[in-house]
Amino acid sequence: MGYENENERQILARNIATEAMVLLKNENGVLPLENGKKVALLGRTQNATIIGGGGSGASRCDNPMQIRDELINAGINLEKGFDAFYQDADKKEKEEAKKQGMDMAGMDFEGLVASGIIYELFGKYQGITPEPVPGDELFSEGAKETDTAIVVIGRQTGGEECDRRIKDDYLLSDLEKELVKKTCDSFENVIIVLNVNGMIDLKWVKENERIKACIFMGTAGEKGAGALADLISGKAYFSGKLAQTSALKYEDYPTAEHFSCNKDDNKNIKSYEDYNLSATENGSIDKALSPVTAYIEDVYVGYRYFDSFEKDVCYPFGFGLGYASFKTEVINLVSVGGRALVSLKVKNTSEKFSGKETLQLYVHKPEGTQKRVYKELVDFEKTSELKPGAETNLALSFDLAELSVFNDMGEKGGEYVITKGEYILLLGNSSDSVSPCGKIEVAKDITVRKVTADIGIKACNKDKLELLDAGNIKEAEEVKSANIPTINISSDDLITEEITKHDYSFENIEKSDEIITLEDVKCGRNSIEEFVYQMTPEELAVLCNGYGPGLPFGGIGQKAPVTIQYPDGTDIGSNSHPSANPGYINPAIKKYGIYSCFYKDGPASVGKTAWPTGMMLACTFSKELAYEFGNACGREAEEQKVAAWLAPGLNIIRNPIEGRAFEYFSEDPYLCGTMGVNICKGAMENNKVTTCPKHFALNEQETYRRGSFKKNIDAVDSIVSSRAAREIYLKPFEMVVKNTDTVSFMSSFNKINGTFTAGNKVLCTDILRDEWGYDGAIVTDWGDMDFVVDGADAVAAGNDVVMPGGPPVIEQVLKGFEEKRVTLDEMRIAVIHLMNFVMKMENYEV
Repeated sequence: MGYENENERQILARNIATEAMVLLKNENGVLPLENGKKVALLGRTQNATIIGGGGSGASRCDNPMQIRDELINAGINLEKGFDAFYQDADKKEKEEAKKQGMDMAGMDFEGLVASGIIYELFGKYQGITPEPVPGDELFSEGAKETDTAIVVIGRQTGGEECDRRIKDDYLLSDLEKELVKKTCDSFENVIIVLNVNGMIDLKWVKENERIKACIFMGTAGEKGAGALADLISGKAYFSGKLAQTSALKYEDYPTAEHFSCNKDDNKNIKSYEDYNLSATENGSIDKALSPVTAYIEDVYVGYRYFDSFEKDVCYPFGFGLGYASFKTEVINLVSVGGRALVSLKVKNTSEKFSGKETLQLYVHKPEGTQKRVYKELVDFEKTSELKPGAETNLALSFDLAELSVFNDMGEKGGEYVITKGEYILLLGNSSDSVSPCGKIEVAKDITVRKVTADIGIKACNKDKLELLDAGNIKEAEEVKSANIPTINISSDDLITEEITKHDYSFENIEKSDEIITLEDVKCGRNSIEEFVYQMTPEELAVLCNGYGPGLPFGGIGQKAPVTIQYPDGTDIGSNSHPSANPGYINPAIKKYGIYSCFYKDGPASVGKTAWPTGMMLACTFSKELAYEFGNACGREAEEQKVAAWLAPGLNIIRNPIEGRAFEYFSEDPYLCGTMGVNICKGAMENNKVTTCPKHFALNEQETYRRGSFKKNIDAVDSIVSSRAAREIYLKPFEMVVKNTDTVSFMSSFNKINGTFTAGNKVLCTDILRDEWGYDGAIVTDWGDMDFVVDGADAVAAGNDVVMPGGPPVIEQVLKGFEEKRVTLDEMRIAVIHLMNFVMKMENYEV
């Protein structure tokens, strides 16, 4: 199992942080610094190191490592004038914060989240803390002591319910600009450390000749500062790669005009009217504001856009420097077992430094009936540590079905087709540094699979939205003259996908005279259908909800019912868990042997170790580290008797100022899905826990993701084409479902093409269950019941459990049953899905 003691986890957390940080610039080999090197250290974050983000993806630690302290521990000699200035500034800042700070003691944040009221109280944008700028005299004196300065730039803005901003956030503030300018004017060698919870503007880094080195530290957890010091001092080497593109300017991102981020000024919130669409036709009626986030860029997300439109970038996807250099040789390309496999030899050609290299394999598809992108990532592998002169063999592979493109057929669904033509495989160590390594030839079109579910743009919107189209894409460079291995494939080379569709029937079932328990089902004495058939509508409705009061402020002291009662006045549901609070469990019903299972946040684990965030884990480009991270987090969950670890976050970093970009992985769906698969496997293969991937789906904008009851503002509608939804935004979830045994899934708050995700039958049933074969429980995001979607509608659509639920939503479900909006069989099937989850978890206390 492993990771049973804290020391093992601390070592892993530091290893992940070390392999995650990205060296963006290192001119004249200024890094690593020699032992004892004197430097001027600037920036307030040196003493307030940012280890993670906020909300359910927060990283918590009482005593995290600090950058300033760890640089000293690593043998770096700090210039005394600046050190004294920032130590004093830090002391004053903490004293002021203590004076101004609100006493939060006694406030139950889990109760606030469980009730949903937190979304009205919090989610307000908090800007960056002003950066203290030393006086000219300090710079003058400091420059006499050393030629080298390190400037730490910090960001901890945005988060759950709140996206970041462009001014004084994505862009440097005036004080930060002043600090950087003064530093560059005074010191010959300037090193920038970006301790940030999302991408910021980096053009100033690239263009400033005085800035010799730049490190993307990101949010690397409680051990991040120690890892940074190891890298700067040369005790460790860089091997991280950017998991998102850094554009030359914010406006260069194709999503820039279609992303809303400021709830303080609703005039700037995109709505249906901005696209000449009708709110009424899209089901948003009598709202003061009906926000939308239109995915006009379509399939051109991240490097797919910049490559296809031939746009220059600041730093490309997959980019990262190291101290060592490598040479790669392609050995062969073969088709085996339904996969294409490229075998390589990688050699460390440096004379001094050890290191690890990451190879990235992309495919350039031929022109067909669908618009195309220049290239798409299909696999990556990271070498083991290679000493100078050492070499190793590496293999990259991908399912041949990944060559297909989705052809949207509207109400008829669509099909995945491999178009006839030449597919060029491109190999490199970043998206901007690749060369042809192989060619796959397809003699005729191959239909990989057909689907009937239509998740795409509503008919009333289609003719009014002009989606981005790159037109004629340039062909892969020098392919015809390149001496590369070639293979031919046909439909015979593909392996047919085996998907089990789970159908439950209640015909010809007679109600038992004796109570059937869950143990009877486990032992095979009775079927799951017989088990749920015996339940009353009231019992089923209780089980279709979380256990808790489900009222605003229900979790912070008010006395409120947590379930409904039988006619004799006894409670139908109860809490059988030894430690979990109401609002984070499913109800126990003792007579049926149903016990409570504990759900707990979040992507940065369950509140023990403060791990590097998802954004940083993706920068490792290491499948092995993702697996070990999952294993360790699963262990921490099991220790707390958590059944469902509410992670990983599988949404796409569509825009750099997404409030929760730090807890997601990447702009690339394959990288997202691969990280997710390995985290889930690591957690579930070694621990008695299931993961709960989220937020399903297209929750890429936090601003009004669930609207505002107080302001009568609707939840944001993600308007997206069927192809973009399937190839980009649903892809990571599909990979996790098909490659792991997860039995818990979380739907999101937002709408997709006019329909709330939790009440979206196409999403929750037709795609997730019927197409992908998922048979576990789908739970809503916490706080759904009061504004987002009616409980009965959620159950009818295939969303099995409304969280945190409670009596208000139980009544919604029962009312929906009376009104025939949800049937008894639909309620039974929802409970079956819940039981499929419950039966896999440990019975802590019945």
